[in-house]
Amino acid sequence: MMTGFDRREFLRLFAATAGCFAVSAAPLPFASVLNRAAADTGLYHFPQGLASGDPQPHAVMLWTRVERVDGAPSDAIDLYVQVAEDEAFTKLIVERAVRALPETDHTVRVLVNELRPDTHYYYRFFAGSDQAPFSGRTRTAPPRDAKRPVRFAFLCCQNYEQGYYGAYRRLVNDDIAAKPEDRIEFVLHLGDFIYEHTGDVPEEEKPARLIGPLPNGSTPWVPDGKRTNWQSGGQAAVTLADYRFLYKLYLTDPDLQAARARFPFIHTWDDHEFTNDCWQSHDTYYGDGSPAQKRKLAANQAWFEFVPALLSDAPDFGGVKPQAHDFTPVKVADAPMGEPDANFLFQGTDNLKAIGSLGIYRAFSWGKMLDLVITDLRSYRSPPVMSEEVKALVKGAPLPPVRIVKTLDAGRSAAQGNPPAKLSYKDREIDNPRRAAPPGTHMGGPQKSWFKSVMQSSKARWRIWANSVPALAMRIDFASLPFAGLEDGYVGIDAWQGYPGELKELMSFLKEAGIGNVISCSGDYHAHIVGRLPVDPDAEALTYSAVEFVTTGISSGSMYRGAERGARKSALFHRAVEIDDGDKKLENFNNTLVNGLRAGILTNYTNSMKIGAMFRNERASPGLSFLDSNAHGFGIATLTEEGATVELVNVCDVSKDAGPEGAAVLRRSRFAVKPWKGGDDPVIEGPTFEGEPPFPYSHVTV
Repeated sequence: MMTGFDRREFLRLFAATAGCFAVSAAPLPFASVLNRAAADTGLYHFPQGLASGDPQPHAVMLWTRVERVDGAPSDAIDLYVQVAEDEAFTKLIVERAVRALPETDHTVRVLVNELRPDTHYYYRFFAGSDQAPFSGRTRTAPPRDAKRPVRFAFLCCQNYEQGYYGAYRRLVNDDIAAKPEDRIEFVLHLGDFIYEHTGDVPEEEKPARLIGPLPNGSTPWVPDGKRTNWQSGGQAAVTLADYRFLYKLYLTDPDLQAARARFPFIHTWDDHEFTNDCWQSHDTYYGDGSPAQKRKLAANQAWFEFVPALLSDAPDFGGVKPQAHDFTPVKVADAPMGEPDANFLFQGTDNLKAIGSLGIYRAFSWGKMLDLVITDLRSYRSPPVMSEEVKALVKGAPLPPVRIVKTLDAGRSAAQGNPPAKLSYKDREIDNPRRAAPPGTHMGGPQKSWFKSVMQSSKARWRIWANSVPALAMRIDFASLPFAGLEDGYVGIDAWQGYPGELKELMSFLKEAGIGNVISCSGDYHAHIVGRLPVDPDAEALTYSAVEFVTTGISSGSMYRGAERGARKSALFHRAVEIDDGDKKLENFNNTLVNGLRAGILTNYTNSMKIGAMFRNERASPGLSFLDSNAHGFGIATLTEEGATVELVNVCDVSKDAGPEGAAVLRRSRFAVKPWKGGDDPVIEGPTFEGEPPFPYSHVTV
């Protein structure tokens, strides 16, 4: 039985949510009672397949969506769900009628209780005589006292228009071919399950596949030369119908359906489930953006309808009360955000209501080997420090200057509580817009307290932080160029680099509390990235609290392609990004970020890694040790008592449909991490490669 709550009360509350059902499993002493022969066939279908999520030792969430074949509007549609111990469904343990309601776009979430731990189960759905085109396979978590290896995949970023999902099919096919002990137990999805903007493809590229007009949508984009990353006619989702439309379209992909049918998924979100670079209920598409509470509410509802997740009344974690909760409908308006409190949460009623409509940060255990901590890094974060006013101040800086970002992020705590009244860059100066503001936050105060409590309560061998955006330092050391007059800059501040103060606080907490064996699995940056997380990346002597493995996107445009486009106007910086090696372009961006700008440029000019290495700056991106920036694929982690191994899989061209064979593998980059005691520094071993290594590793003589 599930622990941490009263089961009867949970069943009552869960079943009270539209589209949600809870059933208890038990061997059925009779054959199936479904009278499918009495109903006509061909009336209904399940165009989005089926899925399972958030497995517990004794429970798992099942999901599907049904609609009429003719597309006609429907009232409630009655379904049957079956769960069995065998793939042939001869050993039924659940047969239950459920109802798909128009209020939830005919999606259904079924929580199956009283299952055996560490066990595979099979499930399927019927509507009358019509069955989902395939059955699903799921598995429960091991019991709390189980001490055995754990293997899982982690992935993110699946832009429908920018590429196909052959990486999913590769994951499925490899798992089918693997030995039973080497198979994946669950998939950790780190966000950007959908992209809320259609036409989100650079105008110089041809979309791999197209999304038609949204049911409502923003005014179609008319190119004006300012946003070359969008296609003509692109729209942003603005209503619940728009977000539902996108989930339904994305989930028609056969490779994604195959993965969701084979593995239970555990989800968090990033920004594109709501709006690009979002914070709280605010969008940021144009300039500083505007309040978007109606969109936030619609995005939350659609996510809840299409993503199977155990939220309300989930079990306690080591005595720490759960904070997640199911979606609750509220009425909101796109209204001013109000004033921020001490945790930088804006107190406007509509902002609080929109954010509070759904809570997804939560923690699960997978036996004694793994505790999984899932965070929400969008709903409670403070606004980005690089406002339009600050961007005008630093105009001409290639990237957001580290000095400016750190000062603004610190707010009123900067300079030991004596923040500068003015901000200056070269010969320009403005009033410090964050002089009286609270320090920036990525998690928000309550979630940060919860995160620390969960980490302290964790007793597992390994702690995996499901961290939707990277925490690794990724900088370009422009100050190393003599006479250029430039400052070191962050490669993006939408991730933890935009919140360096809170990251330092969390890494200090892990170090001081003696909490070891923490691995951050993250995504968002569309590259495979590896390194150690320093307590303070700017300290004279570096110490480290955790390691991080960043997985690239399933299909979204790679970091390297974005950097190459962005550097075209500067011949010097373009050399830092790309080497023209005759018939082949080499990803020098990997070299520049890991080893420093001078090493990257000199490697290009001299065509010599040896000379480039002579100018290596080990502090260019403190802690960063590996980058494969031209990549699509996923990561696979294996946790044992003796250590953790991570394999980053880079698949071939995603612009073409790989078909049932799945995308071919370009390379597998493998790393190992031995357990370390809290307070010690972790060590990463590797990489070793299967397939051709990325540049510059392919040109390094070992």
